[in-house]
Amino acid sequence: MAPARVVITASDTHFGDLRHNMGMVPGPVWKSPEVLARPGAFPGPDTAAAGRTAYSTSKLATIYLVHEYARRFPAGIDSVAYNPGVVPGTGLARNAGPVSRFAMRRILPVMALTPFATGREAAGRYLADVVLGTTEAPTGSYVDRTRATRSSEESYDPQREGELREAAERLTAAYVV
Repeated sequence: MAPARVVITASDTHFGDLRHNMGMVPGPVWKSPEVLARPGAFPGPDTAAAGRTAYSTSKLATIYLVHEYARRFPAGIDSVAYNPGVVPGTGLARNAGPVSRFAMRRILPVMALTPFATGREAAGRYLADVVLGTTEAPTGSYVDRTRATRSSEESYDPQREGELREAAERLTAAYVV
């Protein structure tokens, strides 16, 4: 099976700061994997804030799994997190309020010409480069668009990484064929 590369989509939102998410998404709020796997993990589960918190928390979880897989996969099978940045035109805000939908449709496409957002074609090209190994990224890497870089300080927690992998295996065991 080697060489192989598993690439999981991540997001800057896992940083939880203004620099990485322009204040549009609350930072992650880590809880036990069993709590996170159930509806209502965050206060006001029917609110946009809860949904966005769940999103950033899931992206932190993605990086935990990438790190854990990097330790556990056999040599030659890499695990990499890929962050495309904000990609307008993907329907991400389709169920958001009118202001957010307007911003995603009219403002963010223009921002794809800046470092704050990525166009769909560019995001796809960058992903292909990560998958094919054209973008240099050792196993366990966090790739921000076109280069491997460090993910958030919170994303380096071996205890959480192991607990999440164990929970994922336990919660999905009934579905393994």
